[in-house]
Amino acid sequence: GGTRKYVPPRGGMFSLVAAPHYLFELVGWLGVALVVDHVNAYLVVLSMTSYLAGRSVAQNEFNRLKFDEKEWPRSRRNLIPFVF
Repeated sequence: GGTRKYVPPRGGMFSLVAAPHYLFELVGWLGVALVVDHVNAYLVVLSMTSYLAGRSVAQNEFNRLKFDEKEWPRSRRNLIPFVF
């Protein structure tokens, strides 16, 4: 077999944030909440935001330890480009 190497994700918004897929999952949950317009749906959005924000921080920290500055810049945000 060949040698396997873990490589950082590339393309799309991965140049800006550690977990763009989490951001778009939250956009989807927000869309559902707006359509349903029920307090429980908004609570799901809040809980998912809390959970996925924490996961994005952990993912960014992991990538910062795993890759050098060139592969994973320290300025890369966690979830929301230029903000968080």
